[in-house]
Amino acid sequence: MMKRIALPCFLLALSLTIPGVAHAQRRSPLADAPAIRKRVELRDVRLEFGAGLASTINQTFYHGLMVDLRLGFHINDWLSVSGFGAFNVASVGTGFHDELISTLPEPATPDSKSDFRAPSKSTADSTINKASMILGGQVELTPFTGKYSLFGALFAHYDFYVFGGVAGVNLKAANTSSAPTCGSGKNTTQCVVTGTKVGGTFGAGYHSFFNNFLALNLELRDLLIKDNPAGRDVNGDTFANNDDLTWTSHLLVSLGLTVFLPSTAGISP
Repeated sequence: MMKRIALPCFLLALSLTIPGVAHAQRRSPLADAPAIRKRVELRDVRLEFGAGLASTINQTFYHGLMVDLRLGFHINDWLSVSGFGAFNVASVGTGFHDELISTLPEPATPDSKSDFRAPSKSTADSTINKASMILGGQVELTPFTGKYSLFGALFAHYDFYVFGGVAGVNLKAANTSSAPTCGSGKNTTQCVVTGTKVGGTFGAGYHSFFNNFLALNLELRDLLIKDNPAGRDVNGDTFANNDDLTWTSHLLVSLGLTVFLPSTAGISP
């Protein structure tokens, strides 16, 4: 009697166990597979150099039109280091500058309509500065990459990156200046801020690839340096000197072409 009961129970337990063992032994063909196969590695271990045009977009008195150069090395697909330089080739007065200068007297002569606390046109122009050259280095992170389609016919790879680093901005007088430089030791009511000011830089950029080695590069950069663009007394101590320097934002937008080397990109497994 016990044998008759034990045999069916054994067969039932065996039938329940064998499918579970078989299921445990089966392995998905996608197990341990990469998320994307045959992916074009557009950045991994590649040099990048580019050139283009740049312009300041938030200057108080003069916008700078610049030639922009960059050289970088991509350590892997998402991390890179680079250096950049922007060189002023032309300056354009802002609307605020033109409006301000038009309200100042020239020359400043005593009469009932003049405000002697305001500088003359030539004095105001002589203390205004502008950026003549920008140099710096940065670390870049590329968290977003992909491929887009235009009208279902044109396909291109793209990436977005963010960066941060250190930069130096060389400042010089925007016009012919007879004013002393700030920090020269003279106690004056106006001075012109010149020389190289070191600060931080950060921003974001975008690549749109034409092929595996040539891309369009758009970048928005912010430069934070200590500056006094007007060269006037800011802190109210009646003197213009380096004590009047304040942290000032200089926004720069650039557009250019960038080349990646080697020209052939790697392909993931």
